[in-house]
Amino acid sequence: MIDVSLTAPLAALAAAVAAGATVAAFEYRDEPGGLAAVAFMAAILWWSAGLFGEAVAATEAGKLFWLNVQYPATAVVPVAAVAFVASYLGYDAWLSRRRLLALAAPLAALTLLSWTNEFHGLVRTGTDLVAFGSGTVLFREFGPAWWAGWLYSQLLLVATFATLAYGVYDSASAFRASAGLLLVGAGAPWGAQFVVLGGGPAFRPELLFVLTGVAFTVAVRRGRTLGVTPVARQVTLKAIPDPIVVVDRSGRIADTNPAARAWLGDDVAVGAAAADALATAPEVYAAYRRGEAPDKPLRIEVDGEPRFVSLSAVSLPTLGSRSQGTVLLLRDVTESERNRRDLEVANDRLQTLTHALAHDIKNPLTVADGFTDLATAGDEAAIERVEGAHDRIFEIVDETLAAVDHPDPDDDAESFSLATLAEEAWRTAETGSATLAVAGDESYVADRAAVRSVLENLYRNASVHAGPDPTVTAVALDGGFAVVDDGPGIPPVERDRAFDRGRRHRDRPRLRRDARRVARVDRRRRRGPRRGRRRLAPGRSRRRRRRGVRRGLRRPTDRSCRGAGRRRPGRARHALGAARGREVVDSAARRPDCPGPTRRRARRRRPR
Repeated sequence: MIDVSLTAPLAALAAAVAAGATVAAFEYRDEPGGLAAVAFMAAILWWSAGLFGEAVAATEAGKLFWLNVQYPATAVVPVAAVAFVASYLGYDAWLSRRRLLALAAPLAALTLLSWTNEFHGLVRTGTDLVAFGSGTVLFREFGPAWWAGWLYSQLLLVATFATLAYGVYDSASAFRASAGLLLVGAGAPWGAQFVVLGGGPAFRPELLFVLTGVAFTVAVRRGRTLGVTPVARQVTLKAIPDPIVVVDRSGRIADTNPAARAWLGDDVAVGAAAADALATAPEVYAAYRRGEAPDKPLRIEVDGEPRFVSLSAVSLPTLGSRSQGTVLLLRDVTESERNRRDLEVANDRLQTLTHALAHDIKNPLTVADGFTDLATAGDEAAIERVEGAHDRIFEIVDETLAAVDHPDPDDDAESFSLATLAEEAWRTAETGSATLAVAGDESYVADRAAVRSVLENLYRNASVHAGPDPTVTAVALDGGFAVVDDGPGIPPVERDRAFDRGRRHRDRPRLRRDARRVARVDRRRRRGPRRGRRRLAPGRSRRRRRRGVRRGLRRPTDRSCRGAGRRRPGRARHALGAARGREVVDSAARRPDCPGPTRRRARRRRPR
């Protein structure tokens, strides 16, 4: 047995160490498990102080008094240990005030029975003051209530230590040292009692509270046990291929998985501040600070390559009304994002094809239809107009197919004259009684076919909306050009919505009189063969401006081979062939470097 003269100094030392540990725990009282840790160490302080009083007492009555003083601490320690470990390992959702009071009730009853033992003898059936060495010790014979309370305490402590041991095994490596210190420090006095009960050296196991206080203080001060809370591994499974980052309520990294470290770098370390750990992924940190996941995928750099992730934020279980932290789940959606963008490109190509069918082809078809009767009558000028319209139809088909198959905007950029192209577009556009004028001439580098399509559509719009006998002028500007007509303009309240995507033609505002409309195309490149930035230009006229027509549509054959070997559909071409007395096949089909003739069945038009 330990010398009686050493019991009092060791008990005083245990009380002093427990007091320091209580102060250290109090600094982290707002952290998960902080209040339970304060209660645990304060109870050990109380217990050690009572043991010191019992050791220095000289009479049996004095020793019994200090023994009873220790019993409230014996009721608090097991329950506080359960609460601390549950909060520390993230199981605090199970805890409630009612459950804690229910756990403490049997031990509180044992405390009451100890203070009233002289009336019933359920805790101690007998006591005696025995001389040992230079001092005296209190010898006790335990009653049934003491054994029942002891067994109940052991159940609580066994569950506590088993859970803590699992936490040591299942936590991140950075937490194992701290959790191991807590396990050894709290388990030392608990294991010593079995040595004494088994017939080993007789001493008070409570004296080992010195180890408990030291281990707890080191874990709190050096390992920041209460500052960073470990989370069970079932939350951050190593098998999950997507990055997972756990941020505690104080904004520090609580846990990560290997995928997170591979994606975000070694700075994502346990205990590091989230702002520093996520410095390489500012979008992820910004979403974490906002407290909500973004609607769109985030773009981050992984080994110098862009990746797209879908971020989800899952809140950890709360202790009362206090959040315990957030789990950031980053799901790799790079492939789906690429597929989505490819789908957008495909939709753009479909829009290009739809635009060609709805607008571009309509202009030359209208011209061909309007001059068919004159061509049938033998008018050479009308025949030339019909032939040019049909050539333009084949060009539009080839250009549209090329734009769909090869959407590179730069391949077919070429220099062209505004005056020449404006007159060519006028001949294949539905212009009615309108008159064309060209103001100035400049050369531009752009996709000639796309610009011509824009001009044709603008000419047609002017002839339809600009009133009777309008004058349409192609104007050369600095860095671009404009198309102006002297017809009605757009109401001011409708101008901002004039070019809304998806706005149907009949929903667009009608043009006002005494105003002019301008469409401008410059050399800025944008995606889409006929897409651009359009706006109404201020000034004396109400002008409509279209910027950035895409340059360059890759064509599969040489320009001179376009439409080679194709029969011209429609009755107008048959009239042209009959007038000239030859088969209607393009001369380019006879060139050796052009594709062979492709015969198409002519679609007969219904007579009007």
